[in-house]
Formats: sequence, C-alpha cells, structure tokens
Amino acid sequence: MPKPKDFKFLPRLLGSQAQASRPDGQVWLSASAGAGKTQVLTARVLRLLLNDANPESILCLTFTKAGAAEMADRIHERLGAWVTLPEADLTKELFALGEPHMDNRQADARQLFAKVLDARGGGLRIQTIHSFAQTVLAAFPAEAGLTVGFRPVEGREEMQLKRQALSTLVATAEKEGRLGTIDRLQLLARQIGEDATRKLLDRCAQAPEAMEDLGSGVGPLVRRWLGLGEGDVEALIAHGCCDEGFDHQALLSVRAMCLQSGGSRLAGFAEKITSWLGFDGSRRIAQLPLLLGAWAKDDGDLRRTAGWHPKDPSYFEVVEPLHAHFSQMREMHRALVVSKKIIAALELGQEYARVYGDAKRAAGVVDFNDMIRATLKLLKKPEIGDWIRFKLDQSIDHILVDEAQDTNSDQWDIVKALTEEFFAGDGAKPDKVRTVFAVGDFKQAIFSFQGTDPRKFGEAGAYFREAVEAIGLDFETPAIDQSFRSSQPILDVVDKVMAEVGEAALGLPETLRVHLAHEKACEHSGFVQLMPPFTATPDDPEAEESDGGDEEGWMAPAELRWASALAKQVKHWTSGGIFLDKEGRNAEPGDVMILLRSRSELARLIVSRLYEEKVPVAGVDRLRLDAPIAVQDLMACIRFVLQPEDDLSLAALLVSP
Repeated sequence: MPKPKDFKFLPRLLGSQAQASRPDGQVWLSASAGAGKTQVLTARVLRLLLNDANPESILCLTFTKAGAAEMADRIHERLGAWVTLPEADLTKELFALGEPHMDNRQADARQLFAKVLDARGGGLRIQTIHSFAQTVLAAFPAEAGLTVGFRPVEGREEMQLKRQALSTLVATAEKEGRLGTIDRLQLLARQIGEDATRKLLDRCAQAPEAMEDLGSGVGPLVRRWLGLGEGDVEALIAHGCCDEGFDHQALLSVRAMCLQSGGSRLAGFAEKITSWLGFDGSRRIAQLPLLLGAWAKDDGDLRRTAGWHPKDPSYFEVVEPLHAHFSQMREMHRALVVSKKIIAALELGQEYARVYGDAKRAAGVVDFNDMIRATLKLLKKPEIGDWIRFKLDQSIDHILVDEAQDTNSDQWDIVKALTEEFFAGDGAKPDKVRTVFAVGDFKQAIFSFQGTDPRKFGEAGAYFREAVEAIGLDFETPAIDQSFRSSQPILDVVDKVMAEVGEAALGLPETLRVHLAHEKACEHSGFVQLMPPFTATPDDPEAEESDGGDEEGWMAPAELRWASALAKQVKHWTSGGIFLDKEGRNAEPGDVMILLRSRSELARLIVSRLYEEKVPVAGVDRLRLDAPIAVQDLMACIRFVLQPEDDLSLAALLVSP
C-alpha cells in the first residue's frame, strides 16, 4: 500500500530526546524553544501505546486548547497512517522511535488506531488542566459546592459579568449609604488610574478565599505588615512634629549655626528651618522633606562636605539626633500613607470579590481559577476526596505535563494528588509501571499574572524526585538545548543577551545554558542586525515636518525617525540587500515579519512608512473595532439602553466629546 499523501517520517530520536521519550522513565525535561518539546511528548505517548499502555490510562495535560488539539492531531494522524503504511516505511517509523520493529511489532502498531478509538472514556485524554478539572467537577458538582449544570465562563461573558459586578457594587453602596466604598474606589482611581484599578479588583476576585481569610481586620493587619504597630500612628507622628515632641532648642541652635556661618547656601538652609517652624501641625508633617533638606542630601545622608554645613564643631553632635528623629517621623508618615492605600485596595477587593462571586453563582458559571480551586479542594476533602482520588487512580497510569513552566502551585497540587499512589510503595497496581513526565522551559514562563512562577517547575521536580527515589527508581532530568528553529548566529546573540541580564534578574532558578543550532538548522544562514536607538533632538527635521496638526503631529519625533529608518531597511532587504536559502534567493516582502509589543499607533505609522517606500505590506494583523471614540460612545449608549440603572455608562456617554 502507498503511504498517505503529505506523510512525513518521524525524525530519529537521539541523545536526550530518546532518553526523555522512554516509556518507563520518570522524566523532568527542560527544553529550550525550538528544541522539539512537542515532538518528544508525542513520541513518548506513541511509545507508551506501543508498550501496551491502555489509551485511557494516559492523561496528557497541556496549557492551552490549541496545544491540546495540536498534540491530539499529531498522534491520531500518525496512528491512522500506520494502519496502511508499507512495511518498510513502518519499520523506519518504529526504528526512529527506538522501538523494536520485528516479529509482531508492526501488527501491534497497525492496531493502535482502532485500540484508541475503541478505548473507554473516549480514548486518549489530551486536555488542558482546566478541561480536566471541569470533567472532575461535572461528576461531583454538589460535593464541590457548585451549581449543578455549571458551565465555564469565557471571553465576552466574563467581561460583562465583571462590569456588572462593579456596577452592582457601586449602586448598592450608594443605596445603602456606604460612602466608604465610593471613597476607596475614587482613591484608587486617582492614585493608579481606572484601568489599573479594574485589574487590581480582578486579581482580588481571582483569590476569593484569600480575600475572605483577611476578615474584617484588614487595617491592623496591614499596619503590622508595615511595622506601624497597633497604636495611633497619626497621633504619634503629630506629637513628634509639635514643639513638645522634639528638642526644639536643638533645632533653633542648628538654625543659628547656619546663619552665623554666613553664605547664601547656609542661609537658605536656615530659611527652611524657619519656614517649617512656622507651619501648623498637619502642615509640618507634610513638609518634613523640607525640614530634612536643611541638613541632609536627597538620599537621606547628612551633608558632610565642607561648605555644605556650619563649621561649628558641635554641629553634628546637635543635628544627628534631630536627623534621626525627623527621619523616623517621615518614614512612619510614608508607611501610614501607603497603608491607607493598601487597606483601601484590600477592603474594596474583598467587597468586589464577594459581589463577583455572587454574580457568577447567579449565572451558574465558574471561571478558570474557580475550577482549579474547586478541584483541588474536592480532592482534599475528607472521605469524598479519598474516594474520588481512588476512582481517578484506577484509570490513570501515566501523566504527562506540557509547558510545565506555566503550571502554577494549585495546578501542581492537583497533579501531586493524582500521582499520590504512583510511588506509594507497592501502591494500588504493583504489577504496572506508572510514570510521570513533565517538559518545560524556565525562560518561556510568561504567565506570572495568572500566578505561575518558573520556580514552581523546579520545586515540583524536587517533590517528584524525592517520591520516585524513595521507592528505588531513577528520576531523570535531561535537557535539550539544540534548536531546530534558529541558526547559530541568532542563538549566539540570544545567549549573550541572556548572559548579560543574568538568570537572577529574570527570576530563573537555574543557570542558563548555551543554545546550539541543530545541523539541519545550520544549513540556513542567519544574522542579527541591531539598529541604533533613536532619540529626539531640538533640531529634529521630523519634529518640524510633523508640527502643525497633521495626523502624525502628536507622535514623538524619535518614533517618526525610527519608523522611517525601519521602512528604508526593509526596502533595502527586499531590493537585493539580503539573500535567502542555499540558492541565494532574493528576500521578498513576504519574508519579512515585524513584531511589536502591542498594536499601538506605532504599528500604523510603520505601515504608512512602508507604503511610502513602496514596500507591499498586508497591514496591521488585527484592528480594534472598539478603539474609535464614536464606537465607544455607541457601545455606552447600548449598555445604558439595555441596563438603564447603569449610571457609569450614561455618565461616559454624557461627558463624551
């Protein structure tokens, strides 16, 4: 039989890749970008199936739905191809995996596709951790404290629920006369802005149990965190700044020494003391930096350079106690101001978390964080949790975790609970080899806003190492640093930049390793060109050209110059300035991709400059339809029509230009 159309043979697994894919190994794999992590993970699943693992006993947890779908497609397509693959080609496939290919092995391989399709529970379980949690919770909603028939909330509905919760919080506070809630919201909006306030409230809503655990004693708790104690700090600071609260005579002596020394500089220091003494109590507290400036530098140290302090030999003996006292008052005042902001944020966060939780329960939905917390709580629940873990343990023998660097602490706790019996002596299945496998890259940990931390990957590895070695098995920690995606010149620049920054600055728990390009990647040339930074100058021609109200007049001159330089560089590359491939093909516009941190006005500016250079360009890959203010006004109008009690939308509409 001919092999399927577009069929590509599996690359042969060598070195660390072959070691990591062994079906009987307990593996914690660290692999850099482009090193073939998904390929190793897929190969391990195939080898597990080839070594008689039941499809339903394999649980593969990925971080994204796209990752789960890609892996499932790879495995199913490969197994489907094996059914009709010619004998010689199938032998080549098994050889690439490092599996025996004689006797009945080919017949076994051809039967795997049907075996997976006929397996109980839908066969292979390749899921996101949230999808797995949803499956567990759907079977035990009441035990998990959830509404029967709950569903996960995503995207637009989640945003609408959050807006609804905030509106409900404000409306209820106004109705019940709880002005403190409004004051806290206004304080945060003034201090950090409206968007940052919404993000802060969202973070609080993601940790409802932590918010609840704070209880009603947030104020004393925060003051203890900041070392302010339990007493009346404001009264203490006020007393420390009144004439009776410090050595008033010593302060007058310092002023007199400054005046007696002569010179405008020291006279100015004396004037600062005079001004501060003329303030009332509350003003004195606010102007403590003014007073300290009479004898201290901006960094808080006393001025000891000649000409910057009186020559009187007793000066430092007099000023040092004053400096210590008023520095303490200033630090206490700073801590007090910060404590008020933190208290406002936490108290408002507590209220918002409760209201948002009520909104989700009323709608019968849970968010992703709810599913993880509820699953972990369910697995640890006395009696019922033991039984659920037992039932799960009966059906799971192999757990594989992809993108392990983005797995947070609670998610690791779920994995630990699922593998509790894997390494418990003889365990529940002493006749079977049960394995745990994880693959990740510390340097690709980008989801810290969701509570992930690359150090958790290392900590989880240490936990499983201890559990595995306790029963006499080997725990393997191979690493793959060979890239199939980039050429060596590009990898060299990455290594130099990472080495300069250092792993500590990146929050990485391990020493960074050097990347090597695979021999296939080395067949292609590569280079890195660093453009010099662009800064604005007073005589900048771009500034003169754009001054006067045109569409680009509000953009920084440096941005205008940079966009022009980039467009000219792309024009040069695509006009014979750079060659690609072994054949020396000229670079074309379709070979160039420009990546930006965000879809800002700079993106549109770059597109405009490329058009000026007559470089064909597809434009910005996605446009924000809600960006124009007219669209925002229409949306605010629609929200108000649908919810007449939504005063915020009405206010936004009324104040719009």
